[in-house]
Amino acid sequence: MQIIIDLDGTICTEERQFSRSMAKPLPNAIENITELYNEGHIIILYSARTWMEYEMTVDWLKRHHVPYHQLILGKPIGDVWIDDRAITCDNWVNVKEKINMRKKK
Repeated sequence: MQIIIDLDGTICTEERQFSRSMAKPLPNAIENITELYNEGHIIILYSARTWMEYEMTVDWLKRHHVPYHQLILGKPIGDVWIDDRAITCDNWVNVKEKINMRKKK
């Protein structure tokens, strides 16, 4: 599966633009992403951060050992995302269970 994962508010805490390098990983996020990566899934990180934040973002991902295949910046910012393939990230235990359910279909 190709799994596209948002960064701020999904993998790490939401911070103001100039404080994003100080974001904290969310509980179970990196462990579950690593597990998905090791299971052979393609991990694509997709963020509304600007391309000017690319090096800082890559540095944060390296420091926190987040495995991924591709990083895409510049996602449009919206109040609501409607998507027929979306999984709501309420917590990473539930996210992993929902992904496993989709693999069984």
